[in-house]
Amino acid sequence: MLLAAWVPAFAPGQVMAEQSAPERVLQLDEVRVTARHRNEQAEDVPIALNVLDGSRLDDEALHRLEDIQQAVPSLLVSVPNARFASYGIRGLGSSAYNDGLEGSVGIFLDGVYLGRGGMAASELADIERVEVLRGPQGTLFGKNTTAGAVNMFSRAPTFEPEGSAELTYGQQGLRQYRGSFSGALVDEVLAGRFTAYDSSRDGQIENLHDGRDLGNQQRQGFRGQLLWTPNERFSARLIGEYAWQHEHSNVFLPSHYSQQTLARAAYVGYRPLPADPYAREVQHDQRNVTQTRQNGLTLQLDHQLDNGMTLTSISGYRDWHYQADLDADGGALDVAEVGARLDQHQFSQELRLSDSYGETLDYVVGLYYLRQHFNRRIGVGFGEDAASFFLGDRPELQALGITPAMIPASLLSGTRQAFDGEQLSESRAVFGQFTWHATPRLAITPGLRYTQERKRGWLSRDVSGLAPLGNDLVSLIGGAQLRETTLGGAYYRRDGIEEGNLSGQLAVSYRVSDDLLGYASWSRGYKAGGINLEVIQPGAQPTFDAERATAYEVGLKHTLWNERASIDLTLYQTDVDDYQALSNSAPVDEFAPPIRNNLINVGKVRLRGIELEGALRASERLDLRLGVALSDARYREFANAPCSPGVQRVSCDRGGERLFNAPRWSASAGVDYRYPLSAGWQAYSGLDYSFRSGYQGTLEGGPGSELPARSLTNTRLGLRQGDGRWEAELWVRNLFDKEYLTAVYAQLGAGDYGVLVGDSRSAGMTLRARW
Repeated sequence: MLLAAWVPAFAPGQVMAEQSAPERVLQLDEVRVTARHRNEQAEDVPIALNVLDGSRLDDEALHRLEDIQQAVPSLLVSVPNARFASYGIRGLGSSAYNDGLEGSVGIFLDGVYLGRGGMAASELADIERVEVLRGPQGTLFGKNTTAGAVNMFSRAPTFEPEGSAELTYGQQGLRQYRGSFSGALVDEVLAGRFTAYDSSRDGQIENLHDGRDLGNQQRQGFRGQLLWTPNERFSARLIGEYAWQHEHSNVFLPSHYSQQTLARAAYVGYRPLPADPYAREVQHDQRNVTQTRQNGLTLQLDHQLDNGMTLTSISGYRDWHYQADLDADGGALDVAEVGARLDQHQFSQELRLSDSYGETLDYVVGLYYLRQHFNRRIGVGFGEDAASFFLGDRPELQALGITPAMIPASLLSGTRQAFDGEQLSESRAVFGQFTWHATPRLAITPGLRYTQERKRGWLSRDVSGLAPLGNDLVSLIGGAQLRETTLGGAYYRRDGIEEGNLSGQLAVSYRVSDDLLGYASWSRGYKAGGINLEVIQPGAQPTFDAERATAYEVGLKHTLWNERASIDLTLYQTDVDDYQALSNSAPVDEFAPPIRNNLINVGKVRLRGIELEGALRASERLDLRLGVALSDARYREFANAPCSPGVQRVSCDRGGERLFNAPRWSASAGVDYRYPLSAGWQAYSGLDYSFRSGYQGTLEGGPGSELPARSLTNTRLGLRQGDGRWEAELWVRNLFDKEYLTAVYAQLGAGDYGVLVGDSRSAGMTLRARW
């Protein structure tokens, strides 16, 4: 939530602005942003936004989007793995545990929309800045921005030679190598930039089954760029990217077992591990491996026409490949294993015209097109213990004295389910926004966007490897029912949606004085409906409707003491119709499975909140910052909501309850101190703190699905040359070794939950060189 007007000032050791006189003036550095597709000062933009520049990202080791949330209180990021990455702003942003559900927060890299949340789950290397726009962005960032947008910009090639290298070593086997180099290839005409990184860390979760550590990190990638400027009116920037991950992840630790699961485990004589995720122990008899690979190509052309208008074209191609194998039951029993293969290919094209008529009118108009092709192949294999485990809670078998040894393993062992699917999506839009400077102090900014969305998809299920049913008592009594409940049969479904929507905004800003800007805005955001890319069960629908958000916001941006300090205040209310959410419901009877991964529309949701930011350059040596967000996110109309596990009702009325994935309080704070030494050297230290209150991690709730309040403190102490050419730093992350959770997942049935545990305390050293 740190506003662009002051964020860069807090990178340790940043040089303070100087006037023509030799006397130094303490002030916050100016930051320019492109939140409205034009270069302007952040303090003039009537939008609630945060900006983190590349220096701060490097200094605070904010190398992933899940790290950035520590500096932006209103942003919530959950990345249990690349497939299930999800993002929320101000409490809006559902979980991603269904391949048919798109995010409510639009993620953009160098102007290109990333169609899968996992595309942004790689390292943030050589980034110029990250802009977080809070609230619906219905005009310029109209693709899936009902909650807001995150815009990431990589550093562009430079004609002056420059470079950097960074080495980080730490506990848990942490090794990070990052470097970049930029310079002219043809003087004043062609420049290039190359960036690369390699990051690895040992796992922090012990697999008691084989003694191996799980949850490691291993990531590599590079980015190559060319900048061509044949004349002053034209430029072309070509960006090629590659990112790769190979990790033993997908490791959810047990936080709660349902009575059904405990009964089944007891029946087969298996004792699950205690539901204590902070023990960081699992018993997996199947491998847990995740691999992702991503390629990207972006071409941006900027041309100033003869009439003074600027034509911008951004073409983007990306492909993303995900492969995972995991232990589906999460225990030492040979029940089930899952293999997932996902492929996403997308192409986008945006054309914009922008211009200014003197000091009275600025405008941007444009066209947008996005095509996405998604394929998925999911395979589930059942093992020797599957039949006896799934029959373990059937009282009629136990009444007959049937033991696990009497249940033929062939009822399920060796059988496989294959879930194949495909979705083709197309999005077209035309948009326009202008700013009328009615007076030197009053500006009015209306904008409209019309979007057409079309999605077509299919999903199938095939079952193979079934052995013939025997003549034994168990097969005769429950064999067919067990297979029907667990495996189902052949399944095929084809669905599609096609819809159009008009969204937009109206903002009015007034500069009360040179250092005080007030604004009020209305905005309307839209996210298209979609297809449930799972086999639907009774009570679930094959498609879901569009999500629409209407927001009202007032804010103040105030600089004080000759730009030495800033205070920013935002009050907002967002009403969401047909909020898209994922739910899990209890089985309708003892023979039916729970309804999992069911995509539904919540009737009405309301978000209200206050966001307050403050910053102070207290002296030439000391910088302070603080951000606080209070969010009241609630269901307004949700009469047919799924009930919590264990509640003996088909549906519950959750109207008035707090929204899931929506912490009430969030805060961040930081202190940076610099101390000059002799010979142009400087010592520095930094302390960064973040807090989130507890919140429910799933829509249906229940024991084990809540994420408790968490607070994290990171600190660093270093020595650098005055110009930053050389730097050595000692750091500690999670200084007080706080235990916390970052994600929750509904597992075997209604009431079984696994969680992802945050990193424990670690210490290390970073060496940097810049030239």
